[in-house]
Amino acid sequence: MHDDELLDLVNDKDEVIGTIRRSEYDKLTSEKLGYIRAVEMFIQNDEGKLWVPQRTAHKRIAPNGLDYSMGGHVSAGEDYMTSALREIQEELNLDLTASDLKFIKKFSPTDTPYFRTFYLYHSNGTPKFNPDDFVAAYWLSPHELL
Repeated sequence: MHDDELLDLVNDKDEVIGTIRRSEYDKLTSEKLGYIRAVEMFIQNDEGKLWVPQRTAHKRIAPNGLDYSMGGHVSAGEDYMTSALREIQEELNLDLTASDLKFIKKFSPTDTPYFRTFYLYHSNGTPKFNPDDFVAAYWLSPHELL
């Protein structure tokens, strides 16, 4: 993941209308240029607990905060699933396939300019996360997470 990553710029129907650099996020919002795409995923174990990592301090968005098991931007030219599998490999060192993920929901933009697609992955294993992304992780029940 890089600050100058090229992302698809999409309209309110999630149709590609151009590209924008990730570093231009402020321009995206101030000039209301359109929307970008993101993917998110939780790992859930047999006990129903979610694997919740803690972000590193150098993250621009929510430094030191708790996060999805995986989250990332959809790069230009990628579809949601391709991006999710790439991000899972980069952040969690897991080589998964589309059949490993359960699609949960696609969210339209609300207070942020993102179309977001959310997935669930069932596993009792703890991933070996990328230390550039996370500093710790916890298995939490949804109640504990709230």
